[in-house]
Amino acid sequence: MLGLPARAADLNVDIDVMCQGFVILNKDLGASAAPGTPAAGKMQQELKLTAAQYGALWSLMKLTPTDTCVGLY
Repeated sequence: MLGLPARAADLNVDIDVMCQGFVILNKDLGASAAPGTPAAGKMQQELKLTAAQYGALWSLMKLTPTDTCVGLY
């Protein structure tokens, strides 16, 4: 039996959790994790993502309408 499709609100919560670590880098440590930065390279390695995959994840996080993800701006 297949599970029910995820609702947008559920996905926002999951993505918001991912954004929390990136906001810590941005605000608390002053290091942007935007694509092309040294922090992004480290995150790509840790998450085992290509540059294109990381860029897509970054875009998705920035488009997620939660207070935490909006903090990436």
